[in-house]
Amino acid sequence: MSSTRLLILGVLLKRQPIHGYDVRKELEIWHAGKWANIAYGSIYFALNKMASEGLAETASSEKTIENKKGPARIAYQVTEKGRQEFERLLDKAIWEYKPECDSFHIALMFMNRISKDHLLGAFRHRINLLRADIESFKATAEFNLFPANSPHYLSENLRLFSARLEAELRWIEGMVGKVEQGLLF
Repeated sequence: MSSTRLLILGVLLKRQPIHGYDVRKELEIWHAGKWANIAYGSIYFALNKMASEGLAETASSEKTIENKKGPARIAYQVTEKGRQEFERLLDKAIWEYKPECDSFHIALMFMNRISKDHLLGAFRHRINLLRADIESFKATAEFNLFPANSPHYLSENLRLFSARLEAELRWIEGMVGKVEQGLLF
């Protein structure tokens, strides 16, 4: 939750007052669903939770964002307590090293329980997914496919994520060779 909280508070501070839908759109532009594991559906829950904790508040009625296609949307803004929480989370995130772990790492611990053909198929599938993500991130960063008001360093974040994906890609390609040669089991 702290990563999601940091992202949402940061977007609120950047564009407040802002509706949850616009928070989502901003995070989608940043491709945060890929590198931050944010579930876009959790944004409204997080906004409501942060509001109940006094980190965010609904904007006054004159700042409510009008919606031409439906009812007015509730806009949120950061409270002083929320600003302090953002700064605390930001400082923690920039100084802390926390290796990422996903279910793929756990599955690798039991790869001997998977047939060779099934394992190779899964590895090749992951290779294709990684290559597609790498190309997408590189193109977005290289051609600066962000809205004009986006931070200049956003492309650097995508380059970092691409480099991590490239390292995983090389490792999996090596694993395919080891599995094919029967070197692991």
